[in-house]
Amino acid sequence: MSGKILIVDDLATNRIVLKVKLCSAHYEVVQAASAKEGLRLAAVERPDLILANAQLPDATAADFVKSLRRSDETRSTPIMILQMTHCSAERRLALSAGADDVLSKPVPEALLLARLRNLLRQHHGEQELSLQIGSTQALGFAEAPPGFDAPGRIGIIARTRAGAFGLQTLLARHSPHVTSVIDADRALSFSDAPQQADVYLLQITGAEAEEGLRLLADLKAAPRSRARPIIALVEADAAALGVTLLDMGADDVITGPPDARELILRLSAQLRRKRRGERLRRALRDGLNAAMLDPLTGAHNRRFALPFLQQLIETSQLSGESFAVMLADLDFFKQVNDRHGHAAGDRVLCEVTHHLRAHLREGDMLARIGGEEFLIVTPATSRRRAQRTADRLCAMIAQTPIPLASGLAPLHVTISIGVTMATPAPTRPAASVGQLLEEADRALYAAKAQGRNMVTFCARSAA
Repeated sequence: MSGKILIVDDLATNRIVLKVKLCSAHYEVVQAASAKEGLRLAAVERPDLILANAQLPDATAADFVKSLRRSDETRSTPIMILQMTHCSAERRLALSAGADDVLSKPVPEALLLARLRNLLRQHHGEQELSLQIGSTQALGFAEAPPGFDAPGRIGIIARTRAGAFGLQTLLARHSPHVTSVIDADRALSFSDAPQQADVYLLQITGAEAEEGLRLLADLKAAPRSRARPIIALVEADAAALGVTLLDMGADDVITGPPDARELILRLSAQLRRKRRGERLRRALRDGLNAAMLDPLTGAHNRRFALPFLQQLIETSQLSGESFAVMLADLDFFKQVNDRHGHAAGDRVLCEVTHHLRAHLREGDMLARIGGEEFLIVTPATSRRRAQRTADRLCAMIAQTPIPLASGLAPLHVTISIGVTMATPAPTRPAASVGQLLEEADRALYAAKAQGRNMVTFCARSAA
């Protein structure tokens, strides 16, 4: 099945016709004859999309949409409203209440299915992000109440300057959004500009249909613009392009001269969707970082470090390049906590992390893998370079006082470092992660036993 769709219509014949069309397109269909029944089934069946008649016996389209948006189960479910006849006021009310689309009958079957695919594609994309970061409700991603949309940057792309400036004037009269006219030939270079548009309005005429389609495809492929919603404004002579535009990635299509207030509502909906997507992606990145970084020091943690080391073992076996594995441990760290308190100990750990990172190469890996123990991996490193690096780190920490709270004297600490080298060779098996860590730990133990604040290499390095 392509998804579950709830049809809400009091006329059985309408439901039957829609069900036949949707089932032939491999959708699962659930039916309701009233707004009340639709609300109940929506909560129970959890459809992927709700397709409702604008004229229900027990609610207006706007009231029905508002009720759905108040429910946790359907707050983010796509809602499409079908009007029996075109009514601008009813369309605006439904869109303002939170409907994702409003279509007037008769709707060509191909266009209806393209609109459904478009809404479902956007919805499922958000769902996938939400599942990766957990409950969107708990993370504060509920839909913002209508009327509280911050102004956005709208980029208008048109072949004729008259058409572009006409749209700019229309938006300036009716919305707070900042608009800019973008020459169609420069649209892609504009997408690389620092202050790019939040939403693009792409005007397409029949005479320029091929170029409009190509520009849409290019914008959706370009790294800096592909996540930006695109509303295609299609003139009457290009109305047949609607299905193609939606399937190529247009986020909305408006045919004919746009109604100013409806255009603003659709722009605001796309802005909210874009900003919600950005919050979801930001939360996902933050979650991934939190899973891979030590929360105190910002260094990588064991969860990141061990797979990194395993991958380096495998790539080095192919390249033949040796690398160094170091375990660094703060000397007498317990005394820092006992004498100065755990806050001072945390400050020491953070400062040591900062100084170690500052003296490593860009491709080197630093991780905190224990209380005061750090793992350092330096790819493509000879034994001589590893010795110089470890000596430099050890001396730098000993020579760098760590400032504490106001009124306290700076603290001097030292580290001991144990090093092992991995030198791959095709004639012998690669060292394992455990073997390398064990050898570096033995070398670290030797450094501690010999007086601390020094670097010791493993007597027998790994293959």
